[in-house]
Amino acid sequence: MRDPYASLGRELAKAARRQEAQSAAPGRLRAWFSHRLNAAVAAAVLLLSGSAVALAASGVLNGAPVKPEKPPSPVAGNGLPVSGAAGRLVLRTADPAGGLPWGMRVFHTTRGLLCVQVGRVQGGQLGELGLDSAFNDDGLFHALGTNVLGPGYGGGSANIECVTPGQTLIFEDANADRSAERLLPEEFREPPADARHRQIPPVRDLRALSYGLLGPHAVSVTYRTPAGMRTVPVRGSEGAFLLVERAGYIKNSSLVGGSMSGQAEGSSVDVIPARPPAFNEALVSAATFRFAGRLCSQGTGAPVRTRCPARRTFTPRRWFQPARNLHAPVHLTLLRQSPAACKAAFLINPCFKGEVEFTAPYAITAAGSDYDIQGAAKCKTGGRPETGWALERNVRRHEKVRTVSLGLFVFTPACAPHESFTVRYLNNQGPSRGAPHESIVIGTVALSQAKLPGGTRPADVTVQPGSPAARR
Repeated sequence: MRDPYASLGRELAKAARRQEAQSAAPGRLRAWFSHRLNAAVAAAVLLLSGSAVALAASGVLNGAPVKPEKPPSPVAGNGLPVSGAAGRLVLRTADPAGGLPWGMRVFHTTRGLLCVQVGRVQGGQLGELGLDSAFNDDGLFHALGTNVLGPGYGGGSANIECVTPGQTLIFEDANADRSAERLLPEEFREPPADARHRQIPPVRDLRALSYGLLGPHAVSVTYRTPAGMRTVPVRGSEGAFLLVERAGYIKNSSLVGGSMSGQAEGSSVDVIPARPPAFNEALVSAATFRFAGRLCSQGTGAPVRTRCPARRTFTPRRWFQPARNLHAPVHLTLLRQSPAACKAAFLINPCFKGEVEFTAPYAITAAGSDYDIQGAAKCKTGGRPETGWALERNVRRHEKVRTVSLGLFVFTPACAPHESFTVRYLNNQGPSRGAPHESIVIGTVALSQAKLPGGTRPADVTVQPGSPAARR
């Protein structure tokens, strides 16, 4: 990592020498000016040196704050912190190599979610460090605001996870970046191909990281360390925990971590699933809970051996594959894409995205329910519109919704009747006061029913089925 203080000192010294060489003032004035400028440079260097010593003990200089990946909205994606939610730091833990500690912040959002942010801590602020190619290795501390949430329900480039109230969360990454940025596979090449790609840090510069929320009944969490098993208490009514160790001892080759959600109810838990012997090791091994004054655990290795009652397993109504269908009208418009976009998707030109239009029968007021659109292709050749996406925003009842597919496809007349988009309303928490409707299919539109933006049929922009160019 470059030393910003040494670099700045060198630049000041160069500027002083240039100024002295270019000066046309008389000798006495030039000597006075040179003395004053050199004194200023010396003072600046001394100040920087003192700052470097102080910062080595207490932190680093501040850089630009972390920017949201998309403009934040209170009615879309994960939402924004609710009014008055300061996003308190509920946990701090030391970094195994020293330097700034790690911290966790927990808060509720306008879309009914409970969100966790994890980063490095300086002066009570949560943030990320300019290390290991993050922030161009500037060596600075970049504050992480509560408005920086994932661009959708999923995660982003920061260590941020959101769940619905009542859900538990365990996030793990056996190869986490010490900058507190989340490592994204598409950013890396070894060696880097160009400036956009990051060098994968060596194992000595990575961390085994785990954090989560285990609910109000949680007492402690048991996890693996290089020296063996350790149990630590959780914090607060959320049952929060934050674990940071050196990387390299967990048998997990995944570059990027992942999260696991469960449920902790008033008398039972469904948090840590049984892992088959061939499954990669996890950092968290067990969790201990208290129900009706009695301790119990789930997982392996906890100091309390009594097993917690698990949730009774029913054959649930399948919220992800609803059985009922409203057969409501759904419209499809083909949006032609550029030749470059078609080539990048390994498709011939012309290729399209699909704009799906429907009328929403139910309102969406929180992240626990949503409308999603799924493409289907039963034809072995053809355009293969196998793409799916969700709105991830609030919707008014009876609102006319227009939404565009993420994936691209080719329109092939012979296959168009067998290729379609289906709109569904999904309530993944089950009917509740805020979302009283069960999951249901809204309707389906076949590609043979599609039109171009002008309202004409796409007969003049087709390819023949069976052509190699028609396949992805």
